[in-house]
Amino acid sequence: MNEPHPAMKDGIIIQARTGSTRLPAKILLPFYNGQRIIDILIANTQAACPDKRIILATTDREQDDVLADVAAQAGICCYRGSEENVLDRFIGAAETFQLDRIVRVCSDNPFLQAGSFNRLLAEADACPADYTAFAFADGRPTIKSHLGLYAELTTLDALRRVAALTQEKRYIEHVTIYLYTHPEQFAVHLLPLPAELEGRLDLRFTLDTPDDFALLQALYAAWYEQTDRTVHALLQWVEAHPAYKERMRENIRRNEK
Repeated sequence: MNEPHPAMKDGIIIQARTGSTRLPAKILLPFYNGQRIIDILIANTQAACPDKRIILATTDREQDDVLADVAAQAGICCYRGSEENVLDRFIGAAETFQLDRIVRVCSDNPFLQAGSFNRLLAEADACPADYTAFAFADGRPTIKSHLGLYAELTTLDALRRVAALTQEKRYIEHVTIYLYTHPEQFAVHLLPLPAELEGRLDLRFTLDTPDDFALLQALYAAWYEQTDRTVHALLQWVEAHPAYKERMRENIRRNEK
């Protein structure tokens, strides 16, 4: 009789550094009610996934000692590795904390829907794949847009295979891009977005620049204080305030992926 496969060990890895060029230390700037973006991300992830190991994966540069302190204060794990080879940093973090499957979180997304992490894990249980993510109908994973609302899931095995196949800069800097651009080599499982988000390439809830920060800071305060904090409410608020939409369109134009 075959032995049953042991349960996969899952974790959430938050990718973070202070050395961003367009807005240095953006995740450590005061954002809402005394909280920084990194604080909001960690707290939301802890609330949504209390049974999962959470790891802050930062660089081994001295300037990121502050992020190791953030992890310690929040009671989560920390892994430090290469600033440039982010793929290797993720592999090292997963190996160190013995993770099989990884929910990858980018730290510049204050509106990230942490509640969707469990949906990704459930889908990976039902349909095991090397890469699982929400995507637009044209097959574009949300990571390739400015949406900033959803994470993505991969496996340690898949990341090791990518590292063995390529050390090209774009693939080691953008951890998962090789996976979803090579579906002939990797099993890719894409999940449909909620209908109200389909085709919404005009929305930008991710943060790179000072103007992004100012816009999303104002939007977050209104959304948090005056709505039920759902994605639907967020979209309604943006639709009701054309100035937000116009600034998002301009920031998308300036920061096209």
